[in-house]
Amino acid sequence: MLTDLVRAKVWERASSFYSDRDWAHGRSHIERVTRAAIEIGTQEGADLDIIELAAILHDIFEHRETHSNIEGLKHEVHGAQEARRILTSLGIPSEVTERVCHCIEAHRKRTGPEPRTIEAKCLFDADKLDCIGAIGVIRAAFVSFDHGQEFYKEEKDIEGYKRKNIRPDGTIIDFSKHSSNLEYELSLKQVASRVYTQTGRRLAVERAAFMDEFFERVGKEIKGVL
Repeated sequence: MLTDLVRAKVWERASSFYSDRDWAHGRSHIERVTRAAIEIGTQEGADLDIIELAAILHDIFEHRETHSNIEGLKHEVHGAQEARRILTSLGIPSEVTERVCHCIEAHRKRTGPEPRTIEAKCLFDADKLDCIGAIGVIRAAFVSFDHGQEFYKEEKDIEGYKRKNIRPDGTIIDFSKHSSNLEYELSLKQVASRVYTQTGRRLAVERAAFMDEFFERVGKEIKGVL
């Protein structure tokens, strides 16, 4: 059973990795994903303690990956390693720690192993739901501005762009050349079809429809046809 004391200690350790001003992967994202993952886990009959620990820790190395642009640095891999150290230092049983670390390793849509457990699937779905819908649109804008990107970039040759700026594993080479609409076309558009749980699929349908309508409309407005 996850006690209030242990929960507070985990949050204390995790908070040093999360910015209060990063709406995409900072403290607010972690809080949203934690709430969503617990709700999905409740509906799916998962172990909520595993889910909560994994959700709190799942993005602790994300800022380091996206802002260092070091090839080979994957936040799900290095984040799981750091999470293992944190949980071990807090006396969390090894069996619990490994289940949590699998959730972290498997939460990323671009890379990483497939989630094998219901807890990992709940975290994956909650994290992906935060990428789409109204929140997803705001996050996409935040990421664009954070990396000095254009919000909307006309790109007639999507395949050519992928060859130049997307690695084989799906990660981005140069974030400054990316944009919100390219992220939508190359990744976010497919999110709803990637979720695992019945609860996640139900929530993803409505959120995806909102995002599809938004990017269709903004494209028309930019082109002056609407």
